Amino acid sequence: MTVAERPPDQENADFGTPVDEDSVRLSRTATWGGLETEAAYGPGEPLDYDRDLGDPGSFPYTRGSYPKMYRGRMWTLRNIVGYGAPEDTRDGIARALAAGTAGVDVVTDTLTAEALDPDHPALRADVGLEGCSLPSVRDVARLLDGVDITRTDVAYHTTMMIYPMIAAFAVDTGVPLERIQGSHMPDHLQLTLAGWGEKIMPADLAHRATVDCVEYVARHSPRWALGLPQAYDLRERGLSPAAEIAVGMAIVNATLAGLAERGVGVDDVAPSLAWVSSTDVDLFEEVAKFRALRRVWARTMKERFGAVDPRSMRLRIACHTSGRSLTHQQPLNNLARAAVQTLAALLGGVQSVEACTWDEPVGIPTHEARELATRTQQILAHEVGAARTADPLGGSWYVESLTDTVESEALRLLASIEEHGLVRSVQDGSIEALMDDHNYRLEQELATGERIKVGVNRFLSDQQQSPPRFRFDRANIDAHIQRFVELKAHRDHERLAAAITCLFAVARRGDNPVAAMIEALRADGSIAEVWGTVRQAHGHPYDPFGVLSSPWEVP
Repeated sequence: MTVAERPPDQENADFGTPVDEDSVRLSRTATWGGLETEAAYGPGEPLDYDRDLGDPGSFPYTRGSYPKMYRGRMWTLRNIVGYGAPEDTRDGIARALAAGTAGVDVVTDTLTAEALDPDHPALRADVGLEGCSLPSVRDVARLLDGVDITRTDVAYHTTMMIYPMIAAFAVDTGVPLERIQGSHMPDHLQLTLAGWGEKIMPADLAHRATVDCVEYVARHSPRWALGLPQAYDLRERGLSPAAEIAVGMAIVNATLAGLAERGVGVDDVAPSLAWVSSTDVDLFEEVAKFRALRRVWARTMKERFGAVDPRSMRLRIACHTSGRSLTHQQPLNNLARAAVQTLAALLGGVQSVEACTWDEPVGIPTHEARELATRTQQILAHEVGAARTADPLGGSWYVESLTDTVESEALRLLASIEEHGLVRSVQDGSIEALMDDHNYRLEQELATGERIKVGVNRFLSDQQQSPPRFRFDRANIDAHIQRFVELKAHRDHERLAAAITCLFAVARRGDNPVAAMIEALRADGSIAEVWGTVRQAHGHPYDPFGVLSSPWEVP
């Protein structure tokens, strides 16, 4: 009997140890997203090459958004930075740039993300804990000290208030709004879906806020990019690759329809949009997802919204590897996960990548871990050869079949959501139910062993080594909060009261409030005061937690 013929339960004669069945048995034949696969693939239904694929850079952009892809221009290698006070994050930005990062993504803390001030009595302990605290335009000025906002590509991993704050900073420093460069993610509906709920972000207000922000940016800041949809958080909350396309396209379609009612056409805004996506560990499914996504996008922009500009149909994808896929058990395994996910994004033809650090499940990434995430991308580009040719898996019978399957499932789900109504589907929990079902299946499969996660439910180790923890001086946070309290005490209250009153009136009339928000911020209004006023104008509590009342008397 040969070694290959030996039953898996028989002792390994070479090493004298039992063979782990999981080491010789395939645990799963479905994709990570749940799509069934065959043992092998051959030629399927004949493809119409020009109609369904096209060359890279040609409609429907299945094979890539640009003819030469990374041979013409490399993807933007990004790194996330954000912790503590503005000056802490500014130091992190400098370190990331020194390590070779081409683009920096600033993440804000939980309070800033929810448009709450750092002196909120219920949330003081969270200030600066998982991102940078930016409650005022003066804090934005500290963060961007020495940064040319007309040339430096800073992306903000946040939704609420950041564009009005950057715009207010630009006006204060004499920079025309049409010259500011950068990006943020104005997808307010994903906030409702990704765990915030109706209390913090009511769905009707969320949809309106997205249309307001996108309209204002389209009319005033054409160089500012918009991460819409913010499908990364939706995917992390609990969606399959096909469902990511479906929910994301539902948000895009509703936003473009709302803009059309205001006289903003698809070619006025779509070239500024970028799909913010996740890439998980199933390499082939993720490649298929990106290919299917570009095809769905191109056809929707052209056939549904009447796009003429190729830039509207040629989707840009900003990708971040999946934080959800990482584990605190055997954390060094996360290096392999992030590398495979990054490779999937590149083989799928995305335009920018942020690779997770291996220590993210434990805490804020260390500077060393961020540098290693950067090196991972550089190795894939310059040693592995992932950038060598456009759509390297195109023509694979498996990948083409999987692309068609992902697209078909995505369009089925999209039709169901739109038939029910997007906002209604958020309000009544229909989309969250989709997410919960996905999460339940995942947990059941992990519990039964149908889905193996190395180091979690199989291939365990008795030795668990804790990675070094990132630490920074909390004294800066204390000084930051004190500085903010003093600002509120000594600002021009009469000027701010007038700006807040104007903002309330504009929002109550149903007009676009972004210009009035910018003026209130320039008058040293805080993010909580400005957004709280908008909430009030639409009939919602000033403070979503019900702890604070508005300090401003409005009609």
